[in-house]
Parts: sequence; structure tokens; C-alpha cells
Amino acid sequence: MCSFAGQYQASIRPGDNVLVCCPSFTGAEPRACLDLLTPDGSTDVRALSVLFTQSPGDHIDAWQRIAGGYPARMRIVAVDADAGSNRTTEAADADRAVERVGSPHNLTRLGVRVADCLDEWDGSAETVVVCFQSLTTLLQYVDVESALEFLGVVTERCAATDAVAHYHLDPQAHDEQTIAKLGALFDTVLEFDDGAWTTDVGGRG
Repeated sequence: MCSFAGQYQASIRPGDNVLVCCPSFTGAEPRACLDLLTPDGSTDVRALSVLFTQSPGDHIDAWQRIAGGYPARMRIVAVDADAGSNRTTEAADADRAVERVGSPHNLTRLGVRVADCLDEWDGSAETVVVCFQSLTTLLQYVDVESALEFLGVVTERCAATDAVAHYHLDPQAHDEQTIAKLGALFDTVLEFDDGAWTTDVGGRG
């Protein structure tokens, strides 16, 4: 079977938003994630990751384990439902900073963190890539309509920055109507089923 990158990476362009439908804890998901975060097969990118479940340390380790190196610049927004503070910033080094957002219910604050990073990197000579992990977890805290409104703003901002952005979703956790509503926001929908990836053009395509 062709690798994920060999099948679909070439068809995803700067400014595209991609919905990745893959059951949680599937071995194919980390590989697809890192392929989308290194669209030219290179770690010479500026990478923004919004994490609800994976720890920043595990996410950074995955870069080294799967991609063989770290991105040129990395910003992580870690959303912690149990945190008491609204925002703290950790700088592991100059190139890998972690911001913590305390409430997954406050989509305005989360959106500002994403926009601030994209604004800072707008016009960069390096490719900007975005990972949102995951929409399934987000929907445990906000209703579908609120999530759609929030994602509409985020996807438009990513497109305006020419970022290659992808968003994880566990299709086994949602009904078909919810998946269809979400899929309409994206340029491409990638789905992993029966050991293989398939692709479809989303609502923006």
C-alpha cells in the first residue's frame, strides 16, 4: 500500500484546510499527522499545534520519532480542561514555545491564541502548518453550532495565511449528520477505513 504521503500529499496546497477522519488510537493517525505537518517532506516549516489530548512533550517527541527532526519554529497551544489559569507560556527553547489555555469552553480566547500565532508568521518564507487535535475532544465541551462558528473563523484565517492546516476527528464518536456539517467547512476530507486512506472534496472544494 502506498504511504499516506505518496497518495495525497501532492494534492494538498498552501491555504488548504483538511479534515482527517481516523479512529482514535489507530497507528495510521500519527503518520498522517506528521506527513501533513511536513508537506514537502521537510521539517523546514513553522508549525502551530492545538492540543486537547496529546501532551506537548509527546507531540514534540513524535516529530523526532516520525519526521526525524523538529520544525524550524514550533508553537503549541495546549488546552487543559482542568487548568485553573487562563494562560501561561513555557519556552522549552527559543524555537518551541508552549502556551496553555485553561478552558476549552472559551473559544474566543482559543481563537485569539491561534490568530496571534498566524499573524506573527504571516508572510514567512517558510511554510506554515497547523494541527488541531482534536475536533472530537472539542465537541465534548461545546455544541456543534458553536464549534462550526469557531472553525469557520479558524479555517478562513488559516487559508488567508496560506497555511496547510489539518484537523483530527474520530468518525466513530459522531453521527453522520455531525460529520457532514463539519466536512462542509474543509477543502479536503481524508478518511481512514479498512486499512486504507480515501479522499473526498469538502464543502470548500
